[in-house]
Amino acid sequence: MTADTRIPADTPVGKAWMALDRVFDPETDLSVVEMGLVYGVEDTADGLLVLLSLTHPSCPMGGLIVEQAQEALAAVAAPGRPARIELTFEPPWTPDRITEEGRRRLAGTG
Repeated sequence: MTADTRIPADTPVGKAWMALDRVFDPETDLSVVEMGLVYGVEDTADGLLVLLSLTHPSCPMGGLIVEQAQEALAAVAAPGRPARIELTFEPPWTPDRITEEGRRRLAGTG
């Protein structure tokens, strides 16, 4: 799943997607959104819930990515409506999840 451009940017979910698009995988220099690591963003009764994956469960940069995503989300979260990240590996991430823009950037043409 990638950011849905139909989601208004001024909604909590839209703000979360925009914040996550500024969190980069240090190994590829693509955002976690471009990498397809964000499996979903939901506005729940308790705040935002972000389903996030990593390229592999033992990703050495996983802790850093989660920390940076949490900081980015905290910066856009409404008062009293925190964002939490739930790591998931179902389904397992594959390179097929990389966005078209991400593929162009990896190929050096974007």
